[in-house]
Amino acid sequence: MMSQINTVRELVDYAAAKYGEKDFCRFVKNGKIECRTYSRFREDCLSICRYIRSIRKERLHIAFIGSTSYEYITCLTGMIFSGNVVVPFALDISVQEAVSLFEDADIELLFCEDAFTEKAAEIQSLYPGLKEIVSLGNAEWFEEIFEKYKTGSFWNGLSKIREYPDHCSLIVYTSGTTGVRKGVMLSNRNLAANTCYNEYALEDTDVSFSVLPMHHVFCYACDVLKTLYDGGTLCLNGEMKNLYRNFLLFEPTIMRIVPALCKSILTRIKITQKHDPSLSPREAAEKVVGRNFRRMISGSAFLSPAIIDAFEEYGITVRQGYGMSECSPRISTSDFSDNENKYSNGRVLSVNEVRVSDGEIQVKGPSVMLGYYKRQQETEDAFTEDGFLHTGDLGYLKGSHIWLTGRKKNLIILSNGENVSPEELENRFIDDGIIKEIVVVGENDRFVAQVFPDLAFAEANGITDIENEVGKIVDRVNLSLPTDRQISEFRLTKTPFERTSTGKIKRSVFYY
Repeated sequence: MMSQINTVRELVDYAAAKYGEKDFCRFVKNGKIECRTYSRFREDCLSICRYIRSIRKERLHIAFIGSTSYEYITCLTGMIFSGNVVVPFALDISVQEAVSLFEDADIELLFCEDAFTEKAAEIQSLYPGLKEIVSLGNAEWFEEIFEKYKTGSFWNGLSKIREYPDHCSLIVYTSGTTGVRKGVMLSNRNLAANTCYNEYALEDTDVSFSVLPMHHVFCYACDVLKTLYDGGTLCLNGEMKNLYRNFLLFEPTIMRIVPALCKSILTRIKITQKHDPSLSPREAAEKVVGRNFRRMISGSAFLSPAIIDAFEEYGITVRQGYGMSECSPRISTSDFSDNENKYSNGRVLSVNEVRVSDGEIQVKGPSVMLGYYKRQQETEDAFTEDGFLHTGDLGYLKGSHIWLTGRKKNLIILSNGENVSPEELENRFIDDGIIKEIVVVGENDRFVAQVFPDLAFAEANGITDIENEVGKIVDRVNLSLPTDRQISEFRLTKTPFERTSTGKIKRSVFYY
């Protein structure tokens, strides 16, 4: 089927034809669960497509800003249907950054939810290229749009447009760990290829729980598009404050997650068991994540093997995947069937070719980006002469599994010419509760650790001399390291490290 699906619209058509009246999406409205079927989702996406083309028929670059909801994913998908280029941003983007990125992306039209309209007006006053702002109302406003522009309406013909699978349809700005954000251009074919594969499909009985920001391609492609292809049901969490309430309300079977949230869930389960020792490990887990929850897919950053092992006690299997926006985004996916490689970064997707050259993972295939928007030189630099994408990630292949060891740009180069990955050093501290965040940098042929301690952990465990406790941990880790790779000094900080919107630490802050 994969070769027959080349666009997001073809994917939605396929899903509606195959799964029809089955629940595609569930969400909470007025304290109750509402459902939308596969057929209804397709119809609503087409209505959005017609609505957008009733405003402007020419191809535009449209900024889209809002919080995750059924209406959000319908609107984003309908925009892609319409043949325009969609550029999603986080709801908390500042006016200054929005002006800069709108200009970079040549934005002409902005769709935003009501909460953003004040900022939108300020952006328009500073960026004259923004010709029009459409404020997306509440769910009732969307229902009016869905009804007015439905199939068979006066506007029906506006959804009959020619699709170009290899034209840019989505621009996603990289998270900017180095301080420079670039627009990754993705086509319909990129998104379809990265979604429509069968080797590692979810069961059509799976109920996925979506908690990550939908403006990231990781969440949109993996939660929304992959669910459409596999035939599962997607539950939208909405605001993070409702996470644990919604776990019990939706009773999902699986979710995609980042390590920080993974660790938070594990802590909550442990606290639940501590408060009621009569509970078995599985019973404690079910009080937190519901009766059916069994699997988690982790991405974005390193996940400690200790956390993977700890969850097994509670009947929950956690595996890692690996990807980047430039690959739409998956390069590998979690492998729940291979226990031997359970600490790996996943099994390589067969849709792409993956190799390791000079220690760097490189990728070639239909899910690899078109390039960086308006950055020809950077696009050329991103690829090898034979067309493989430089991921910038260091690692190795063991069979069909990827094992990451660090980032090429983060390498610390010693005066003797030796290259050291700071992540390999940092990961040795990941299981120590008192060390909440750590970054290792090189200074004059020495390794210096910047540490943000976990004050709540210290209080819970009666630790009053945090500096002394961290020192003991550093000494213990140093015993396992060669002399030339030991941590020479550590510095405590009182504030969390600055992070990107995907939770990655901005390392550029630590280099002067």
